Amino acid sequence: MSHSELALGALLASGAVALVARTARRDRSLPPGPPTVPVLGNAHLLGNGKDLHLRLTQWAREYGDIYSVKLGSGTMIVLSSATAIKSIIDKNGWTGSSRVTNHVADLCGTSGDFNMLFAGDCPRLHNMRRIIGRFFSPQNTLKYQALQDAESVLLLNDLLERPLDFIKSIRRFTHSVAKVITYGQHAASFDDPKTQKYYALLDEVVHALAPGTYPPFELFPFLKHIPRPFAPWIDETARIAAERTQVHEELYADLAARLALDDEEAKECFMGQLIRGGTPPGQEAFYSYSGLMLLDGGSDTSGALLISLVLILAVFPECQERIRQEIYANVPEGRLPEASDMENLPYLDAFFREAVRFRPILPTAIPHAMSADVMYKGHVVPRDAMVVLNIHGIFHDPDVFENPHLFNPDRFLKSEHGTLPGMDADFRENLAFGAGRRVCPGQWIARSTVKLAAMRLVWAFTLSDARDYETKQPISRDLECYASDFVVMPRPFTCTIEPTNGASRDVVVQSLDDAHTFLRRFRK
Repeated sequence: MSHSELALGALLASGAVALVARTARRDRSLPPGPPTVPVLGNAHLLGNGKDLHLRLTQWAREYGDIYSVKLGSGTMIVLSSATAIKSIIDKNGWTGSSRVTNHVADLCGTSGDFNMLFAGDCPRLHNMRRIIGRFFSPQNTLKYQALQDAESVLLLNDLLERPLDFIKSIRRFTHSVAKVITYGQHAASFDDPKTQKYYALLDEVVHALAPGTYPPFELFPFLKHIPRPFAPWIDETARIAAERTQVHEELYADLAARLALDDEEAKECFMGQLIRGGTPPGQEAFYSYSGLMLLDGGSDTSGALLISLVLILAVFPECQERIRQEIYANVPEGRLPEASDMENLPYLDAFFREAVRFRPILPTAIPHAMSADVMYKGHVVPRDAMVVLNIHGIFHDPDVFENPHLFNPDRFLKSEHGTLPGMDADFRENLAFGAGRRVCPGQWIARSTVKLAAMRLVWAFTLSDARDYETKQPISRDLECYASDFVVMPRPFTCTIEPTNGASRDVVVQSLDDAHTFLRRFRK
């Protein structure tokens, strides 16, 4: 080998070493963050991705309300203050509200091609958001109070008859409310084969989307090309996608058949109105799949939140009793508390908001993506960066909330957003429901559904003795008992649910006939 060839080889080798060394290095224009290592950046610091919100909150205390995490050659920007979210996401419209491609969502059949939850910034998404926004406006959702009333009566009766199955009863309740609104169809029992299949698949999708379940495809794209014999996730997700498609097609076909019969409830539900309004050419799949996306959101996140409230009520009996006494003082004897009563129950509202703060169901929201560079505090939030809303970190910031590690509803009676004096300038009540153009469109119906159920649960029952399902040990007041998944909710637990008195039991039973009469129209 000649000297020139040796020199060329040495030059290429040194260039390769320099390239590897630069890979995953943090650019000076980016916000600060943890020290990086070649190739991986900070990926090695995230472990298997479980309890990601706790790690991100820890870093927020060290690096501030905006910092960067290098994931290979990619960049994740973490926002850990209401001010940062308002400045970067809320004020920049769609520039800060696109999505990062999610390969697992693609594999499970919930890609942005079909599901607006994961769709990037595009005209069809804008149009669908407008349609859904009008349908789920605060004023429009008032018409579903009769539905919420009837379904919650069934929930109370289920708990009277089968208190040990409270998880199933809650999931049936939130699923049925969402299913009537979306498809005009009632879910009478959790044990119905269709309901069981739906939830089994939804649970698989939620688990698949959780960090650490499958390899980090976005970090190491070559993993997408591993041969099938060495990639068991390919067959697993293909089955999920096929079975979810079947569920979607059955729901759609059933609705279409009822529309053909001029069924009034079919015409008035969300998907009925969408179908009758016409679908733009080439967007049939995106439009039709929006129903399943709305059903998933209403069934899963609302159910997880209500299950979380049940646990918190059982662990904090003094809060439960205070809500009950507030209800007794404002609701006449002999009738169920109603939606209109909630405006006179400030402690119930404070309890609900503190539960959302203390254990947010989506502690890091769903990551956004930037479609253009944005400046904040002298740093660049670069185009195509993944932007994580560190909701848990914001809600547990000791500079914003007094003793954030303690569950204390009274904080929301002292200030509008429960914050320390002068710390709520950029807060908004729905921060836990997302930001920018991605705020959850169903937030109003979700909040009213869950709050009504919680109010009636406390009025009708005493909840106590919450225990871990496996260890049988009492659950402590620090509530370190939540499973880390795509949607964060309590790990399986048991609790005692008993009627507060015979009078409340009688009122529930007497209300049952009217509830069944109302819901009969959705059982066709």
